[in-house]
Amino acid sequence: MTKSLKRVKRATQSDVAALAGVSTAVVSAVISSKPGKTIRVGKDAEKRVREAMETLGYAPNVVAQSLAGGKRNIIGVFTYEAIFPSDSENFFYPFLLGIERGAMQLGQDLLLFTSSSFERGPRSIFPNGASRMGVADGAILLGEEPDKRELKQLHDTGFPFVTIGRRDMPDADLSWVAADYTAAVSDVVDRCARYGHRKLKFVGAPQVREQNMDREAGFLQKQGSSLTLAVERLPAEDIDADWLHKCLEDGNTVVLTETFKHAVALERQVAAQNGTIPGTISIVALAAPLNRSADVDRWTRISVPREEMGELAVRNLISRIRTPDQGPLKATLPCGFVPGTTLRKI
Repeated sequence: MTKSLKRVKRATQSDVAALAGVSTAVVSAVISSKPGKTIRVGKDAEKRVREAMETLGYAPNVVAQSLAGGKRNIIGVFTYEAIFPSDSENFFYPFLLGIERGAMQLGQDLLLFTSSSFERGPRSIFPNGASRMGVADGAILLGEEPDKRELKQLHDTGFPFVTIGRRDMPDADLSWVAADYTAAVSDVVDRCARYGHRKLKFVGAPQVREQNMDREAGFLQKQGSSLTLAVERLPAEDIDADWLHKCLEDGNTVVLTETFKHAVALERQVAAQNGTIPGTISIVALAAPLNRSADVDRWTRISVPREEMGELAVRNLISRIRTPDQGPLKATLPCGFVPGTTLRKI
């Protein structure tokens, strides 16, 4: 049984001031984003204040500081993507539909955090050392590449949040909702075996995050059976004519691609050699493209229950807000299988 976590008391400006050896007015001047400050702060004092903020996990919020305590029935939604997924063809858009549906069912308003971007790179929860999230009762975080240092910092403030996607950290036990990639990929291997395939290759990205681990684990679950399984990780751009030749020479009849980019790159090389998919080799895509194209439906692939995940993330977040002393909530939802036309019987 998971031991309940004691809710962490949020640090205050007074705590920061005491640790830095300055007045609360100096702390306020350091974190204030307003122009025309009346207090000038030296570099040494500012450095001590920012170090104290980091040590205490203090996340100032100029909006929340001006509001009285209590629940506001507002849920924040934050994405690390540089462009907020407002296009219906974007991979993350269905998550927002599910979040909206869940919020409506529970009488919550949604607040989209869109002003936390740096000029370049992904958004930050703590731009310039400050967080705006405190204006909400809690938040849902989504995106491909979260900064785990920020997740740890947000966790340590005691602010309730749920990530969409499994996020495992050794020093913070987080709440998340994820797709069950392990079971989905294991099911794909079984389907390939029923189609007569005996030698399968898994191709994935060099950077391994939780969802990559889950897909690979599902593939390797069948290791030791009558199947011959191989895993290779490389950039999609490295799938060239030599790679394809060796893949076929080794006897592989189907490739499971961890990303859609790998699937497209492999098909491009097959076409360049006057081959066809699935005539030359079968392909199963284990992920959807970030932006849906017109020919996606022809691919044999797994489908992720994105709307359902968004809705469940809202329910679990509200549970965390209403019962702050309970342990983290973790949930996985089953994926679907789309037959497509890129996997054939042999």
